[in-house]
Amino acid sequence: MLTREQMKTDEKPYEINQDRYERFPVTSQAFAVVSTRDMGEPSYLGFLEKMHRNLSTRMQQGDDGFSREENARDLGANAMNLLLGSYGFPNHQFLKWKSMIVPEQLTKQPVQNSSEELSEMVKNTAKLYGADLTGIAELDEKWIYSKDMEKPFILTEEGEPEEKEDGFYIPKTMNRAIVLAFLMDEEMIGKSPELDASVATSFGYSRMGITAVSLAEYIRALGYRAIPCMNDTALSIPLAVDAGLGQLGRHGLLITPEYGSNIRLAKVLTDMPLDLDQPIEYGITEFCENCLLCAEHCPSMAISSDKQTMECSQITGNSGVKKWYIKGERCLTFWQSNGASCANCITVCPFTYGFESMQCFECKGCVERDRGCILQNNTQYKVKNGFLKQDRWAERGEVITPRRRGL
Repeated sequence: MLTREQMKTDEKPYEINQDRYERFPVTSQAFAVVSTRDMGEPSYLGFLEKMHRNLSTRMQQGDDGFSREENARDLGANAMNLLLGSYGFPNHQFLKWKSMIVPEQLTKQPVQNSSEELSEMVKNTAKLYGADLTGIAELDEKWIYSKDMEKPFILTEEGEPEEKEDGFYIPKTMNRAIVLAFLMDEEMIGKSPELDASVATSFGYSRMGITAVSLAEYIRALGYRAIPCMNDTALSIPLAVDAGLGQLGRHGLLITPEYGSNIRLAKVLTDMPLDLDQPIEYGITEFCENCLLCAEHCPSMAISSDKQTMECSQITGNSGVKKWYIKGERCLTFWQSNGASCANCITVCPFTYGFESMQCFECKGCVERDRGCILQNNTQYKVKNGFLKQDRWAERGEVITPRRRGL
């Protein structure tokens, strides 16, 4: 069994062709591509119109898992997300780039604690505000979007983070990304692609908004600048990899040692001098090379069954990083026809629940390191550290929800 300390690596757990890679525009995200296609004009959330129309039809038909009560539960779970940030638009709603409540004199008087002390303060407060995992990464410029739906993101040598008529300006002194992970309800996610899985996702987004906004104001009250982000401004998954939260899986999602990929991600960008966390490597790429469960259970066939590559033919992918590329338009089009989002890939991923005996029969090839099966080692890590309860070895365990003290 690897400890988190033993998982740390000095190498980046991904391969990039610097000559091929270019910063990614939000307009090429699946949400924007499908929405723009449907609406006939630039749009980001326009895809929801067709999805909600099909949801209404399924409710009227009385389809299992699509009742009015389940839809109402989803809407309530999503309320704080929609009020605070609507999944994430830069400098929008409560995702403001400047303080909303902190007295101006505090924002101009940074506390002089050491970087180690500040890092511990930030992580403890992030946990109090609702984050289940927190990591700190250097803000790599290549992970910042090249542009939003209309304006570019412009990196400056100095100045304040601000939105102007011609773009969103981010000073290079904002060189830290605090990446936050939020566990979703595994029982609800397990009902994918029914509405209950969407409820779990909506709760995740609402918690993301509450924590990111609160943590940004906390940092500002300590005298530093902060940009709260949900899906916006920068790519969450590569930042989470850099911050040591996990590794990228075949399904295009982050896989953490503690919760698998059953999480949502947010981040806060800041100029607070924080200590960096190291990336980790615990065998996910090797395991995913042999495990095809997510690809086999994807209803839209959006997940690759092939080898990793640096070339992507999809507008929704960005060539230059060696990985498995997802067919984003196919995935989102299924959401629309289904009437609700889908999380099948999370549900079937062995790292969501831990090792079960049947997985040995499903595995395409046994992947072992000198300490044994990668999945079994990770399951032992979860059990020992209180993330999973498993009464009998090789039977499905019970995910232990962390005790949350604050928000």
